[in-house]
Amino acid sequence: MKGKIVLLGTSSAVPTKERNNSSVYLKYKGEAFLFDCGEGTQRQIITADLNMYRINHIFISHLHSDHVLGLPGLIQTIDFLGEKEKLYVHGVKGTKEKGECLLKGSIYESEMETVFLEYENSNEPFVLVDKEEYQVKGISLNHVVDCFGYSFEEKPKVVFDKEKIKKLNLTDKDFINLKNKGFTEKEGKVIKLEEISTEKKGFKFTYIPDTYRTENIKKLAKNSDVLVIECTYLDEEDKAKKYKHLTLEYILEIYPLLDCKKIILTHFSRRYKNLNEFRRKIEEKGYKNILLGKDFLTIEF
Repeated sequence: MKGKIVLLGTSSAVPTKERNNSSVYLKYKGEAFLFDCGEGTQRQIITADLNMYRINHIFISHLHSDHVLGLPGLIQTIDFLGEKEKLYVHGVKGTKEKGECLLKGSIYESEMETVFLEYENSNEPFVLVDKEEYQVKGISLNHVVDCFGYSFEEKPKVVFDKEKIKKLNLTDKDFINLKNKGFTEKEGKVIKLEEISTEKKGFKFTYIPDTYRTENIKKLAKNSDVLVIECTYLDEEDKAKKYKHLTLEYILEIYPLLDCKKIILTHFSRRYKNLNEFRRKIEEKGYKNILLGKDFLTIEF
């Protein structure tokens, strides 16, 4: 297991007895990432027995209170340990102003630097974090305020064909050439990297929070291994259009275009006492890989 995804909050607007406000925790090897930070998120992290001190990047989708009010408490708790020099908070324009305002809402002297990074709206995926093994990308969505969706994408890995390598009797020097030049010469013959290897797709997680219909969902989410997507309403298109949210009806409509291995629905309106109708409509379509999200649902990869 390289990592896991844990849903920490699956309610829209306000928490309920069963559902906290929006947040998703992603663990990848020795790091952790947080997508949104609704009120009570740090308590959810503790309850789920997750490590908040491994969080280096927090990605805020937009500045509505149910997605950001957990920030000051979480940041202060991480800071109290005294082991982290910097914590990065990513978001739309205004994230720095609102984030610093939240942190100044109580008497608190920080020893850790909280770095707020803001990005321009974009209708094409753009890179926020680029590391050796992964990238985090964002794209603008269609909400009543500026809002980003995010994806964590493990970079492809080169997998070598052991039989071909053995047959060609390649040495360490050959591998250095293959890495630096893309080819090596052996006994007068040029051997290209692609002749002895294949590229294996990395793991992809996508988080689509508050939004109405937009092609940008497909641009970011296509071919995800796990897609966590808002599903505020069942089929109330009038409300979805007015408040800029998604319906299950729309998600089922675009499902064939997404090519996602697993889709997890979240951000349900508290008006639904249960999700039986959501479950029934999914079962009618025969889709086995669409799950109804709940707090602490965990997906390992």
